[in-house]
Amino acid sequence: YGAMLMVDEAHSGGIYGGRGEGLCHELGLQNDVDIHMGTFSKSFGVYGAYISGSRTLIRWLVNKTRPLIYSTALPPSIIAGISKSLVLVQKERWRRERLYAVTSLFRSLLCDAGFNIGAGDSPIVPLIVGDNDLALRFSRALEEEGILAVAIRPPTVPDGTARIRFSLSAVHSDKELTYAAARIQNIGLRLGVLKP
Repeated sequence: YGAMLMVDEAHSGGIYGGRGEGLCHELGLQNDVDIHMGTFSKSFGVYGAYISGSRTLIRWLVNKTRPLIYSTALPPSIIAGISKSLVLVQKERWRRERLYAVTSLFRSLLCDAGFNIGAGDSPIVPLIVGDNDLALRFSRALEEEGILAVAIRPPTVPDGTARIRFSLSAVHSDKELTYAAARIQNIGLRLGVLKP
């Protein structure tokens, strides 16, 4: 079809790959992708986004993309933050290793409790509840327990798969995650997501 392949690395940039380049690098597919895009607001902890591709593509985007043409540049402080975060992600592999460890622990705790968290190993962990209203009630109950996790509903996800989204960090302690998982399990039982 002559189409270009674009991959959104928003949830994988800074996490996967030998130096945090993203999932395409992790899988050795980076040369098969025409356009890589992602955000600096998730694992990089800053603000902004990026698109990378051929020189011709980038020139075309710079000259033809109306949102880019009519927006202002990011402030120097944000650019400095992005630059520093890129260095940290590449050099401090221990942060990614710690993130993998907390992700594995938290996913195991939720699975062992009986929750449906889908497949995967991402530090963005879905707890699938199905019903939209139930997801909202679950999210509010979590907030009352001091746990911030948003309800994600259609059209962001398919009908009948509303979920709670947990975003993990390398700075979460095992104790915090174990505590949170116990609270999540109690809420799941109270709301009927889990059966006693």
